[in-house]
Amino acid sequence: MRETVEQPRISLFDFDDYRDYLVKVGMPDGLYSHTSNNLQSWAHRLGYKSPSSLTMVIKGQRSPSFDMLNSLAEDLEMTMKEKQYLTLLVQLEKATKKKKDTKEILEKIAELNAGSTSISLGLKEFSAISEWYFLAIKQLISTPNFIEDEDWIFKKLRKKVTPSQIRNALNIMTEMETIGRDENGKLIVLKEGLLTTNDVPSSAIKRHHFGMINRALEAIDEQSVKERQVTSVTMKVKPEDVDAAKKYIFEFIKDFNEKFSTTEADDLYQLNMQFFRHTREVVKH
Repeated sequence: MRETVEQPRISLFDFDDYRDYLVKVGMPDGLYSHTSNNLQSWAHRLGYKSPSSLTMVIKGQRSPSFDMLNSLAEDLEMTMKEKQYLTLLVQLEKATKKKKDTKEILEKIAELNAGSTSISLGLKEFSAISEWYFLAIKQLISTPNFIEDEDWIFKKLRKKVTPSQIRNALNIMTEMETIGRDENGKLIVLKEGLLTTNDVPSSAIKRHHFGMINRALEAIDEQSVKERQVTSVTMKVKPEDVDAAKKYIFEFIKDFNEKFSTTEADDLYQLNMQFFRHTREVVKH
């Protein structure tokens, strides 16, 4: 039996709006999902009988109270630094609305952000790159015999993505103008890419690779050897050759894509390549 590995956690520091962070981690299937991940169940976990207070916070109609901040931090398993950051963002919001001096709060926020090199994103952008099925659905739309039907997409992607996730992905990519409609109303791809890696927080990249690697692990059990190719090699490499090896892999992927990718295919395939270190330095005592 394959071990279950937890997905890389999402950090508040990856977002430019704390409400986007709350929605992404508190409601992973989308704000208007009808799954068990909904506002009613989330509010109940936080100790509220009604979702009204949480709904108003999510929609920006009010700021979270001190008690709600504590409940959110506990429910979302936030780090102490993230909790401090969230509290400061809420304080900044309240001070700005009341037209109070925000200098001290901004200085504390800058101090917490010191040393951070990642770029913060909005909810739509973060979801588009971090969830593996966004790229899969986008590629599927470009296939010759694509059918715009949630159940068809669900079955075509081997039931690895739920109808709720499909709806959410289509809505977000439409809002981002990644997909749209032609003059006949047919769903088409407008942008080939989603975001460049230079524009993406590391946790989004990690979650994307986590999802794709999990699909590869499932394929070992679920697909015949005629449908897949799983090969690996364990070798000795000098530290000074690692950068050259990574560049060689990158160039190979580009060549492989140019040779075998075609707009005439109805099936999607995924090529994952992992090059990582088995060993570590051991200090002798």
